[in-house]
Amino acid sequence: MEIKHGTNKFYFGEDAQNPDGELTYLPDDKNKLVIDSVVVKEELRGEGYGDVLLDAAADYARENDKRLIGRCPFVAKRFEEFPEKYKDVVFVEA
Repeated sequence: MEIKHGTNKFYFGEDAQNPDGELTYLPDDKNKLVIDSVVVKEELRGEGYGDVLLDAAADYARENDKRLIGRCPFVAKRFEEFPEKYKDVVFVEA
């Protein structure tokens, strides 16, 4: 599966306007991305595609010296469940 990077989102599927799954974010400032939603089509849920999208966002953050803020419940939960996997990209407020 190819994960694509569109305007303020990572997604998979042929149509960027109606993807099979997407993670959307809002740029907070020069180095933070606020992840506000992860949505996967119902028939694909439970297959790990949300994690694949989150991993793509984390890789992008690593490559571009960005930090992630998880406002979406799915992402916030993943950050808590796998702190070692994401500790280098999660923004920690002082």
